[in-house]
Amino acid sequence: MNIWIFSAGIISLFTSFVHIFAGQVDPVRPFLKSDFPDLPKATLLGCWHMVSSILVLAGVTLVYIGWFGLDSFQNLVLGISICFIIFSVVFIMVGWHFFKLHTFSKLPQWMLLLPIGVLGLLGIIYI
Repeated sequence: MNIWIFSAGIISLFTSFVHIFAGQVDPVRPFLKSDFPDLPKATLLGCWHMVSSILVLAGVTLVYIGWFGLDSFQNLVLGISICFIIFSVVFIMVGWHFFKLHTFSKLPQWMLLLPIGVLGLLGIIYI
């Protein structure tokens, strides 16, 4: 077992549940009820479900690789880890644009995304 990669997967699955259930209440439903045209609404909803899919698939993949200690999949773990680090940087940059120093509290998603990437990288280092 690779506890680092396994932990990254567990955090990703946790994040996916937070995204799917809590995210529907806060950003998605109010946006869908807004007066925006249907095209931006449909685009947002499609992107929302793509993110949900990525979170679940990455989580399942990392849990499986970590549980069985599949060292031969280190390139896949590396790719997933880099993606999640980039995702966290995107949230910090977008948040900085809108909220400056308050980005860390107003857009806290980076706090769940960054550990997935870092733990995945640690799992590769400590194979």
